[in-house]
Amino acid sequence: MKKVKFGIVGVGDFGVMHIQALKQLPEAEVHAVSCRTESRLKAICEKYKIPNWYTNVDDLMNDPEIDVIIVATGEDTHYSFTEKAIREGKHVLLEKPICLNVEDGKKLLELEQNTDLYILPGHILRYDASYNNAYRILQNEDMYGKILSIRVKRNVPIERFSLHSRTHPVFMALAHDIDIITWLTNSRIKSVCGIQKKSKEEYRSPDIVFGIAEMENGVVCNLETQWRLPNEFGQYLDTELTVMTEKGQLKLNCPGNTLVSMFDGKLESHDMTLWPEINGEITGALVNENKHMIDLVLGRTKKPIVTVEQAVRGIEFCQYLIESCNTGKIVERGCMTK
Repeated sequence: MKKVKFGIVGVGDFGVMHIQALKQLPEAEVHAVSCRTESRLKAICEKYKIPNWYTNVDDLMNDPEIDVIIVATGEDTHYSFTEKAIREGKHVLLEKPICLNVEDGKKLLELEQNTDLYILPGHILRYDASYNNAYRILQNEDMYGKILSIRVKRNVPIERFSLHSRTHPVFMALAHDIDIITWLTNSRIKSVCGIQKKSKEEYRSPDIVFGIAEMENGVVCNLETQWRLPNEFGQYLDTELTVMTEKGQLKLNCPGNTLVSMFDGKLESHDMTLWPEINGEITGALVNENKHMIDLVLGRTKKPIVTVEQAVRGIEFCQYLIESCNTGKIVERGCMTK
């Protein structure tokens, strides 16, 4: 059996999740990991039996054994690390957001167009069974009607804000839902009006954001992210997707409340979709995403589930929404301030 060898740049929580997911796939091998902290690298390699580690990312990029680089680092490094990986002949699974502005997004698109290598944006919701089936249903316009409006919500526990406030919550949270909107509508943003608030002055980024947008095809969208979910609520995320069509409504809660527990006064809602554990193994959307990367590399499919071009549409949407929040004005595509 041919093994696809992975190198992972960034071994924070999500980098480790990728390691755990890849360990469940017989055709995957985690060949090497990289970060700047030697002690953490040694501990992770020992725990997960990874043969190689590098404190210098260039050494990982130059490793001739690696087929795929997973970029799971801070958002400001995504473009530069992807460019290095492509230059060294590696495929890339690039975590969201793929970048923080449309200009870098266009550069990534140009990189992809000038190579036979894959750059796969890590929009994990496309690999989740619930969202995937919502997409499948809504493509049947004859039966369910055209989409008229979409409402998305992605609220996050307060305790997680300090870990992720380095980047605007539109990129950190709503990028997931904006990708779903552009996927379902197959359309670009036309105009958007946003409002944001810092509940504490010392915060680097706003922790409350609302937006109203119109897509080029006329679909109206309502967006919400609040990093104010009480920690006691015990839920990793509180998310919702509601789609109104000419003939009815589709509604999705993910991860939902399928499994809820309370012990010693602690309430917890368990993830059953993104990376649930079954018999000691990680399953779900993250495993599906990594398996799709393997299928692309081995030539089993030539059609990525999400393309860089689609991801750039999402970056454009994010950037316009942030611009509107910052200026207090409606922003139309093509009319952003520089």
